[in-house]
Amino acid sequence: MLDVTNHGCFHLYVRIRTAMPLVGTSSSGQFSCASTTSHTLKDLRTKRKGQPVFVLGHVLERKGHEAIFEVFNDRIALVKFADGATVGYDPIELLLPTDIDENGVAYFEIRPCGTCDILFSLTREESESDQEPPECPDCR
Repeated sequence: MLDVTNHGCFHLYVRIRTAMPLVGTSSSGQFSCASTTSHTLKDLRTKRKGQPVFVLGHVLERKGHEAIFEVFNDRIALVKFADGATVGYDPIELLLPTDIDENGVAYFEIRPCGTCDILFSLTREESESDQEPPECPDCR
């Protein structure tokens, strides 16, 4: 099956086959939340299908939306949006949630870095503390 998605001046071609070599993808285990060492999908060694993420990526009409991680192939993470659209992103463009409640609902506390102005997700501890960090983990 070949899915062709038109995004303005470029086309995104995604080839999906059952024999696709998957890298670091798991269907077992728990979903991940932002931690002191993991803020993006790229930070996770094993990426679980169904992991909620917040999109920072290059497709403007999808930027700032929540999505669900589907599969990781080589260097592209495919995520599915609520409307059924599937788009490929660099895993560094996908933020992890701050918390996931007992019903599986992901909550994102996203802040801009005071130094580099890049968005980053707070950890649960950071969002519950009296003093939120003003800078992203890279600038601290």
